[in-house]
Amino acid sequence: MKLHALKERGLALWRTPLGKVLAAALLLRLTGLTWGLPSYDGWDNDGVAPRDFLVGVLDTYWPGHHYTYPPFHLLLLTLAEAPVWLSAIARAPALVPAAVVHTFIGVPTMTAMAVIARAIAIALSLGLLWNLAAIGTLLREGEPTDQTDQTGRAGRAGQAGQAGQAGQAGQAGAWVAVTCGLNAVLTYYSQTTNLDVPYLFWSVLALRWLVHAVARRAPRSLRRAMVFAALGVATKDQAYALFVLGVPLSLGAWLVLDPEARRLTPALLRELGFGIAIGLPLLLVIDGAVTNPAGFRDRVAYLLGPASQDFAYYPPTWAGRLKVASDTLLSFDQFYPWAFALLAAAGVVVACRAPDRARRAAGLVPLFAAVSFIVTFDMSARRSEHRFALPQMVLFGVYAGLALDELNARFAATRRWAFAVGVAPVLLYALFKCVAVDVAMILDPRYDAERWMRERVRPGDAIEIYGSNVHLPRLPADARIRRVDVDGVEGRNPILGVTEVSDRFSNVEARRPRFIIQPAIWSLRYFVEPSWAASTGQTLSPGQARIEGDLDSRNYFHALLEGRLGYKLAHVSRWTSTFWPQVDVHASLTREIWLFERTGE
Repeated sequence: MKLHALKERGLALWRTPLGKVLAAALLLRLTGLTWGLPSYDGWDNDGVAPRDFLVGVLDTYWPGHHYTYPPFHLLLLTLAEAPVWLSAIARAPALVPAAVVHTFIGVPTMTAMAVIARAIAIALSLGLLWNLAAIGTLLREGEPTDQTDQTGRAGRAGQAGQAGQAGQAGQAGAWVAVTCGLNAVLTYYSQTTNLDVPYLFWSVLALRWLVHAVARRAPRSLRRAMVFAALGVATKDQAYALFVLGVPLSLGAWLVLDPEARRLTPALLRELGFGIAIGLPLLLVIDGAVTNPAGFRDRVAYLLGPASQDFAYYPPTWAGRLKVASDTLLSFDQFYPWAFALLAAAGVVVACRAPDRARRAAGLVPLFAAVSFIVTFDMSARRSEHRFALPQMVLFGVYAGLALDELNARFAATRRWAFAVGVAPVLLYALFKCVAVDVAMILDPRYDAERWMRERVRPGDAIEIYGSNVHLPRLPADARIRRVDVDGVEGRNPILGVTEVSDRFSNVEARRPRFIIQPAIWSLRYFVEPSWAASTGQTLSPGQARIEGDLDSRNYFHALLEGRLGYKLAHVSRWTSTFWPQVDVHASLTREIWLFERTGE
């Protein structure tokens, strides 16, 4: 019976506009399932699978240890992937770390874990679009059909109708799902094992219930909002930035704009307090603060120190912080076509002109959350990369969807053709940018580097490699491979068949490899000049400043590229398409691979 009911609800969803939008979004998200696989690692930079999710859980709760990220999503992956890693442990020749690690980093195990984790990310991205659509529905479609009262509980008539309404959202929700689904950067992160989509899923679910509390005058929904906000922060710490100003500003606007809300003030404060009283302890338990307080303290110190400040590349001044905000907003065209900015601005006006005061206040919630993130995270961390602009851009997509819903309603009766002619090119261009992300995965230059190595590398050839696993192509199994870096070998992600070496790069003549494999994105740090940062209003991050002082390594990479060390640049694997644009998100797509060969061999 349950299976039949699920099937019926799925068919009911498919028949709605939102169902078709989600199906199209799913198609856009399938390429990543096989990107760079099968392999001993993934190509999604900073992804938590296949390598790190088990380590993250262990370090979170092991006294005195800590991991970079909070463990909630890592715990979910650990449960979902239990058959794979338990099978790997069972196959290990001995239960000692070296034997277990050797078994784990085999290609079949790592590939299976990567695929499962990416599939979960795809599912959460569709859930994210679902919740964004629900926000659009709440802001545009009037009184609730489930007869929700002011405590947030559904009446009998609403309960009876909920089964038939499952999976349904109106036109506004579908338009919001369209615009947010056409976010090119979100298309990338929806196919990787980074924590950005998981934390946005829980955070937007929290914002959905905050919007519900305001739009429906239902203070009880604040409990859910606070609990889901806690789960967002327990997935990735930066989620806090959506709520620290977003919640008080939203509730303050509600009290100012809606006289009826003032009569609910006692209930509002009570439910908000209950939500915090549930969410905060839940966060502390999940985050290991209760079971591993020393590790939790060290993790917070690490996040506030090296994890953030070592990578800050704007000056720690008000001018620098304002530059962060402006650069973040000016990156809009990397997410959507610029026409979406006009739609988003119009959507704010649409939301603020809702016929009842509660929905006007609710219409400000996404905007306040976006502003909160810019002010309390971006301007503090002093960074403006894609992942630090993604929350705001997703929320701006809500307003673009509201504007399209308003335009559709205005033109529906008489000039639908004019609406279609005006909107179709913009939406198609946004779709083109999203498809370009998938094409960038299919035509990844690392595939070309692998083909070149298959043609040139002989069994037993010595290869020297640089950089982290995620930046490298898959390597020949029958070559003698050494990874060289000036840092120690401790903490490196091992690769089967690769010998880890700690040495100066400039000692290459003593090592005498036949080939050198060098990811351009990794080695560019040795070519950066301080004047480049100054010309953009930025500054060298502390981490980059330390590299500037490593003159031996800088001189080596310049000399290698210029052919002064007995090696020639034999091949460059680069983006070659003249039709599809070169897309790069999180230093993971369309980056060059430089392949050097010793001269005279």
